Amino acid sequence: MKIAYPMRIDAFKQPGGDLYQIQAYIDAGQRIERSTAVPFAGKVIVDFKEDFTEYDIVHLTNIDRPVDAFAYYLSAKRAGKPIVLSTIHHSYQEVNRYEREGRGGVVGLVSGNLRFPQLELLRSMIRCAESPQLIKPTWTVMRRGVYEIQRALLSNANLIQILSKKERIDIAKDFGELESNHFVCIRNGCESSPPGTAAKNEGHRDLEVCVVGRIEARKNQIKILEALEQLGLSGVFIGKENLNHRQYCREFKSRIARSSSKYLAGLSHAETLRYMRRSRVHVSASWFEVSSLVDLEAYGEGCAIVSSQCGGTHELLGENAQYVDPGDSQDIERGILAAMGRTERAHSVKLGKDWSEVAIQLSELYCHLLGRRPNKTLSHRTPSTCEI
Repeated sequence: MKIAYPMRIDAFKQPGGDLYQIQAYIDAGQRIERSTAVPFAGKVIVDFKEDFTEYDIVHLTNIDRPVDAFAYYLSAKRAGKPIVLSTIHHSYQEVNRYEREGRGGVVGLVSGNLRFPQLELLRSMIRCAESPQLIKPTWTVMRRGVYEIQRALLSNANLIQILSKKERIDIAKDFGELESNHFVCIRNGCESSPPGTAAKNEGHRDLEVCVVGRIEARKNQIKILEALEQLGLSGVFIGKENLNHRQYCREFKSRIARSSSKYLAGLSHAETLRYMRRSRVHVSASWFEVSSLVDLEAYGEGCAIVSSQCGGTHELLGENAQYVDPGDSQDIERGILAAMGRTERAHSVKLGKDWSEVAIQLSELYCHLLGRRPNKTLSHRTPSTCEI
């Protein structure tokens, strides 16, 4: 099977969790053993002129970038291809709060007084300066409306893939109820060290806190740094800078240079896991999130977890993590203190599937959509999913 994965036009220039997710799908899909499921070959596309006729399925991503997604949707429809939609949708309520309280600076003064549809159109017009191919699709969305375009994507996709139960709830709140049989919940895979590696490292946790994530206002690293300073703790911060958040990055680097914490910039995945194994606690306090992969990876490496209440981590970790309000400094401090005081590190929660198992679920989904039998040994059925 050949799968097209059209993504936002700047996916390679500004890589994020969405690109990591899709690349993991493609890598694992190619490695599927034929005795297990049908392998699939995928391609990330960042060009509106791409011809979809040679592909079996078009797998769209990210309804929160509706200008890009709708342009690809129209091309897929013209080519007569089935459409899977990975929504990667963030709660309007949480996004609006972030714009009011978390942005800061001149941008925050403007964005805090706008709603998501207005903001996204403004951002898309700014992106047109660097990517002229966005001009026509931006005009299309301006005429029809951001909300209406998002609703059209949701209503007309053959299947909607979500990453968490929370995402399904947020979609219902923001766009109204849709037919439940259109939704399939396939969580992200989680690649951690071999079993027992974290346990062997328990006596060598020489770091108090690690914080992994792209440096940007949404990830809230400055507020985490302030909490660590108030508590007299130090941390290591790992992640590339978001070039669209230059002022925030400058302020973060200036503050951390005057603290006992360290900024290590972007590291390889393997090196990041090694720092997690050295750390007692991992902290994330994002203003909005669909499903935090770093929370699960850090948990798998034996860290105590402090996670944002604005995400789906609680669906997997439950009471095995501390959940904090990203806008409440004292609550972040409370969560870190509680995690630091945890002495029992035996992790009993099964994190779920690795990416190879996720690829098998996707293969089943694609075969179902194409009306094919996934494998001689597998019955023709809809893919296995998490409950919604």
